[in-house]
Amino acid sequence: MKVAGAVLDGVTISDHVEMLNQAGISQALLIAAKLGRRGLEDSWELDAATVAEACSAEPDVFKGLIGINPFDSVKGTKELEIFVKNYGFVGAHLYPHWFEEAPDSRIYYPFYAKCIELNIPIQMQVGRCQRYALERPMRNVGFPAAIDRVACHFPELKLVGIHVGWPWTEEMISVADKHENVFIGIDAYAPKYLGDSLVNYINSWGMKKVIFGTDWPVIPFDRAVKETKELSLSQEAMDHLFYLNTQRIYGLV
Repeated sequence: MKVAGAVLDGVTISDHVEMLNQAGISQALLIAAKLGRRGLEDSWELDAATVAEACSAEPDVFKGLIGINPFDSVKGTKELEIFVKNYGFVGAHLYPHWFEEAPDSRIYYPFYAKCIELNIPIQMQVGRCQRYALERPMRNVGFPAAIDRVACHFPELKLVGIHVGWPWTEEMISVADKHENVFIGIDAYAPKYLGDSLVNYINSWGMKKVIFGTDWPVIPFDRAVKETKELSLSQEAMDHLFYLNTQRIYGLV
């Protein structure tokens, strides 16, 4: 992903907050990400307790998202409930391609049901996946049509399709427009490359359907903010994109 090694080695909580402040960002979602089945080469996950500690240290800045490993089954749904109820996490997160199961696979359905029960959104990667290792290529499974199927089965579930859905961005827009409970995150791609269709959607009838993001450290905070402000969006559209939609979807203040 061409991320500087120094960043991948980790930053302190105070340095993280300072980077956010320099970019003009007052709150951020921290993800206890789960990348692949345990025991497989290149699989990795961030301990949710580490995210909880950061959120506890800076409660006005950080809010946690609990990663989903569908193969954890009942144990995973219990972990999800614990970190939402006991540690104040505000949502769930899923990378379908790391498990090579599309979002509409029934393996995820217990987690979707638990998210509804807890009244939290789940965000999931939509669009193509990278080839992270030559020895272990993963299939593209994050097709927007799969989100459409999930939204039909779980109309009460708040779904955020992150990574803009590229190269099926217009299809992702269609799914978000069709379902009241489906939204789009613009993270992981430099904003200047979002494309006219998505920018027009943000600036018009999709104003309340899209949230700002970076997928840091993939896109630096300051670059993401700067390039988003250069998209010729109305002030109303920028207000919804930068904070109003996220506050509403995640119940933030």
